[in-house]
Amino acid sequence: MNQKEKEVLKIEESFKDTIENELTQKQTENKKIEIKDIKYVGEVIWQDKINGKPIPENFFIVDIGIKEIDEEGKERTTEQKSYYLGDKCIGGTIGDGEILFNPTFENSEPDKMQAINDLLDKTTEQEIENNSMNNLQRKELSEVLTAHLGKKVSEEEVQKMLEEMDKSEIEKLKEEKEEHEDKDENDLSKKQTEKIKVNGIQKADFNKKVDGKETLGKRLDLEEYDSLYVIYSDKVDDITSGTKRNNTTYSLVGMTKDGEARVLNDEFKMDKSVGNNASRETTKIRANSTATRDNEDLSIYTRKSNGMSIGCENNQGYVDMFLYQKTQEENENVGIQIETSQTPIIPIETREVMNRNKGIYQKENVQNEIEEHTENGCEPDNVKDFDGEENTGTHEHIDIDYYVQDILNYENGDGEEKIKEVFTENEVKDKLLRELKENKDKLSTDQIIESVKQEMNQDAEILDREHKL
Repeated sequence: MNQKEKEVLKIEESFKDTIENELTQKQTENKKIEIKDIKYVGEVIWQDKINGKPIPENFFIVDIGIKEIDEEGKERTTEQKSYYLGDKCIGGTIGDGEILFNPTFENSEPDKMQAINDLLDKTTEQEIENNSMNNLQRKELSEVLTAHLGKKVSEEEVQKMLEEMDKSEIEKLKEEKEEHEDKDENDLSKKQTEKIKVNGIQKADFNKKVDGKETLGKRLDLEEYDSLYVIYSDKVDDITSGTKRNNTTYSLVGMTKDGEARVLNDEFKMDKSVGNNASRETTKIRANSTATRDNEDLSIYTRKSNGMSIGCENNQGYVDMFLYQKTQEENENVGIQIETSQTPIIPIETREVMNRNKGIYQKENVQNEIEEHTENGCEPDNVKDFDGEENTGTHEHIDIDYYVQDILNYENGDGEEKIKEVFTENEVKDKLLRELKENKDKLSTDQIIESVKQEMNQDAEILDREHKL
């Protein structure tokens, strides 16, 4: 069993302890209830209605067997599925297998219902079955018996062997195996930690939902890994001896769920068309919900299997990481910052901008919106200005070049064009953009432009008089 499977089984067994007491209270002399299986589907995440913060809660499907004896002594056995959010039963299946949720919950908690439906839509039945408590317990016992007997014991053989062993004997074998595994894992973790502790390291969690829907591991087709590290390229040989060094500042290292570190040169290729000093810019949505276009990345790696890219930007000694995808028309990288221990929590509405469910043209729409802002000297700081939606912008842009010329050609009371004589186009443009940014919520565009004319004309006349003196 890998680490993730162990964690899922632990969650399921703990949950079983929680609801067994509840189900016991519902039993009568003629009605017996038994938990047949528990299936952890995943985390349901919705937004707090007051502060907007994401709230996660575990979602389970519980297979229940009910044995009832009627007044005539006839026995009837039925099976049903119950759906739990946390430790609260919120629904179940009816006769034909259709899911029926508690009407009160369904009507009063639309956000939670939407999050539950999203989780069920993206999780296949096979995934749910693979992670069922019964399946994982068989897998665990198969490993326990294999270690004890010194020969392979398949999951199919487990049940027969269990019938020949008592419960205390099984528990003792489990404890021996866990003690052995803990020692091996601790030794391995120490070695791997020493290898990846190098200058400039950065770490991202592959299990974090990078776009509000899918994890970083799924977007990069690297779900067998638990963490992604950035290290200096001259340190790759410290991780795996003999590894070829890439001719770029940073390299990527994956930490598997079993604690093994691997340099990911075989999974990624270097993208030399973008990055530091390249002519082509990348479009970025940052952790603070602003957006920029630049070529500040020192290293960009593209996943060989699906074309997604990871960009690494030096930010005053730290490494900011970005998840990119290429636009279809211009073949330019558009992406979003990856949350790490050194970045603020990225709001869900910001991460969802790059969600795949937004459609195949979403990345083009996002890039076009950000490009429009940056070309007009504006650094958008509201997700509505770069969410790819036509009707959600917070402000419009003016023709900056037109108004720069208008200001340069301003005539004072004597018919003199003093601004043009003293200031350059760039100086006028910088002044205008600065005033627009500072006063856009207080004054109209015409008022701001008129104010710039008056102020720069005054400055020009003062400078002209000082020059004549």
